[in-house]
Amino acid sequence: MKKALAAILALVLLAALVPTVAAAEGDFELVINGGETNANMTVINEQSCLKVDVYLNGITDEKMLASTNFALLYDTEQLTYFKNSYDLGVHSLYTVDSSGHESHNYMFLVNEKEAGEVLIAMATTYGCKLKDGMPFITLYFTLNGQLTEGTEISFTLNSAATIESISLDEILSGGGKTVKRTLTTDFKPYTVSGVKGIFEWNTDDVQFKGETAYVLYNGKAQTPRFFIKNSLDGSVIDPSNYDYEYKENTQAGTGYVFVTLKNAYAGECKGTFKIYLPATTKTTVENIDEGIKVTWEPVEGAAGYVIYRRAWNLVDNGWTTFARWNNTTATTYIDGVDASHKVYAGTRYQYGVKAYFTRRLDPIAGAEIGGNVNDNSGNFNLGLVGPLKTTVRITTRKLTSVTGGSKQLTVKWEGSKNFTGYEVQIATNAAFTSNLKTVKITNAATYQTTIKSLKARTTYYARVRSYHEFNGMTYYGGWSNVLNGKTK
Repeated sequence: MKKALAAILALVLLAALVPTVAAAEGDFELVINGGETNANMTVINEQSCLKVDVYLNGITDEKMLASTNFALLYDTEQLTYFKNSYDLGVHSLYTVDSSGHESHNYMFLVNEKEAGEVLIAMATTYGCKLKDGMPFITLYFTLNGQLTEGTEISFTLNSAATIESISLDEILSGGGKTVKRTLTTDFKPYTVSGVKGIFEWNTDDVQFKGETAYVLYNGKAQTPRFFIKNSLDGSVIDPSNYDYEYKENTQAGTGYVFVTLKNAYAGECKGTFKIYLPATTKTTVENIDEGIKVTWEPVEGAAGYVIYRRAWNLVDNGWTTFARWNNTTATTYIDGVDASHKVYAGTRYQYGVKAYFTRRLDPIAGAEIGGNVNDNSGNFNLGLVGPLKTTVRITTRKLTSVTGGSKQLTVKWEGSKNFTGYEVQIATNAAFTSNLKTVKITNAATYQTTIKSLKARTTYYARVRSYHEFNGMTYYGGWSNVLNGKTK
């Protein structure tokens, strides 16, 4: 596909040192790299480029520079024209005007018309003549494949003779001469100085939180796999070209792998990864008399746990900030016991639990990590939060009376309008396993109920609890005290 024309490039002074070789009028000859056949590699913007100096031999002192253009053809399977601010290199000639005064109004116009075809036109604002030497331009190409020593790269020059004006829209086909030149590369692949290694984790061995790679602690040395890529072309560097060493990779915290490149490469790079304690499991929340009870399974390697809480405020309809508590190795926490962290009836609460590890010094980072949940730097924060669990704080009801009647019981309690309703249970034993019957009260303003069709002259035990419906979920309070009554 044809590509857009390149912009006219800025004027740069050049002292041309290559002597002119006489040629017949109208003849041009392509001379690459001053006639040398070896290719030169260079690094531009961390890309490995083939540097080609193109000399146009055959322009005499009498020829007007504005009357010349030519096309340089190349094999797209081998090369790609490198289009950026470096695509011309040194591109202006040191010239004099017709009065012999030095002038710098001469310039090159370069355009890749199609893949495999670079147009080069010579232009000047007025009739400047070449002072000495022959015009040349430096072009850069990126390699499309790995070249071996002795690889041949061919260029063809299609040139036009004297013309009245320069056109970059087409290659002029008449009056010119076609010359083919070949470069023979004498370099081995990727031996260019300055090649760096780029570290990249194997995503089969690590997980990510944002841009942070991590693995889970298991008490063993962690050695997640990685790649080292060539910074010039992104290819994977064979492991034979570098040495590596893992450090601080057993304990929870930050693990490191240090890589030293060798052979055709130079420099060092490293990868860092977090070793997180696993997330807590089997987290539950329930309402009890003292508050909301949170329980979870222990985590291997944990020195303690952090309990996070956020509350849904029914007044301003928004979330409060997370709170945290530095717990011990216990796996139960009752929220609401601490006077500074109260829980309020009718408010929805969500909890998450994270394990943390013993505080220690990271000798590589030179900083202490872990073990102090009150450290504002967040260095303790090297674990994964377990499943979030939600409940509504529902205070425990008080059963006030159980009165027996003819094959019935009347149960009364202290109610609250903060909730949706109540559940009343009766049974013939205090464990509520025999002849259990549950009655649901859907009106929170109702504080008693009569249960009928019971066995006569039988003692029944009774209890009550509140429930609250929120966003399609039903949350329950703790059971009340137990009272009993005997039917007639």
